[in-house]
Amino acid sequence: MKLHGVGVVGLGYVGLPLAKLIHTSGNDVTGIENNAQRITDLKLTEQFHISNSVEDLVDKKIIIICVPTPVHRDNTPDLTILNSVLESLSPHLQTGQLVIIESTVYPGYCRNIAIKKLESKSSLHVGTELMLAHCPERINPGDKKWSIATIPRVLGGYDKKSTDTAVKFYESILKSNVHIMNTIEEAEAVKVVENTFRDINIAYVNELAITFNKIGIDIVNVIDGAATKPFGFLAHYPSIGVGGHCIPVDPYYLIDTGKSVGIQNKFIAMARSINNGMPSYLAAKLEDSLLRRGMHSARITVLGVAYKANINDIRESPVIEFIKILKDNGHAVTVYDPHVPHMSTVETLNQALANCEVVVVATHHTEFNLLEYTQMAKKGTMIVVDGHDTLNQAIIETAGLEYIGVGRISS
Repeated sequence: MKLHGVGVVGLGYVGLPLAKLIHTSGNDVTGIENNAQRITDLKLTEQFHISNSVEDLVDKKIIIICVPTPVHRDNTPDLTILNSVLESLSPHLQTGQLVIIESTVYPGYCRNIAIKKLESKSSLHVGTELMLAHCPERINPGDKKWSIATIPRVLGGYDKKSTDTAVKFYESILKSNVHIMNTIEEAEAVKVVENTFRDINIAYVNELAITFNKIGIDIVNVIDGAATKPFGFLAHYPSIGVGGHCIPVDPYYLIDTGKSVGIQNKFIAMARSINNGMPSYLAAKLEDSLLRRGMHSARITVLGVAYKANINDIRESPVIEFIKILKDNGHAVTVYDPHVPHMSTVETLNQALANCEVVVVATHHTEFNLLEYTQMAKKGTMIVVDGHDTLNQAIIETAGLEYIGVGRISS
């Protein structure tokens, strides 16, 4: 499908890869970004047109919106940026254009809010002159197998014409299937359901880890045993907490949707509470160990700040809260993340390990796979804390170090 032109609003971790994919598929692309420095940087590397004004999208047949939709401090949906983009687009829309929202929203947003914003400063109307669809973004940073081109997508349109036009577009650029939903509301619901499912299951094993620790059962071994069942069980593992823009955020969109119709989603809210409490739980386990040694303060090195391995994304990272707790407890904290240098307090791994009594591997970057635990012990390290239960406990303990995992039982 050859298009006259496509506009992508928001060139972040979702919008930029999408714009690149659309451009390499042979389409004329204009990317819209409001960060001046980012525009300057992108113009040095990207081959498509980049602007800070939605007025440059007047000749585009399709406009895709990929801006952040976080939550407020009270965990209610923050749609300020998305609403602003839709309102700024309104006076510049042209007959026959299709607007696609990829940003995460709650069910009902497109029909009840987005349409009003798009029509607010225009004489055009969705369903007659304009088309509207929702195709929730799906991207997994750091995943070498599933890219933006190969992950299957779901899509729902305001009407059949919107749906058909959007599906043809995505099928022209993707190497994956596009699953058509019956309504735009169903498409909106898919994304928040996917990530709430993960949040709930992670909370389940985190709570089990806390319980089993009290009775001396290694939850990781139990999960591995349960995973041998070839049906009916999907393994999730305990950790220092849940990070990223999706899993710790999207459940609040479902909670808010429930409140709007008089339903309290207690189960979802409890999962959020459990996962939010994991940095405190792991810090408390470490504190107990230190107090048993008669230590009221310690020199602690935290390795990794990003929310997952081998990426530089710190959004909603539980490690940030964990570090704050350690500092509030009076410990001297050194931080090192080779992927997030601006959060690091030292420049090298050797510097990070030079003078510490506790090492916390909070994010299991590849760079931390070859830690020399025997040498660490000789330099004064006494305790290794495993934020994701992924380190080799036996090797650590053989080196004479105490091992503390989220759900593992020390020897």
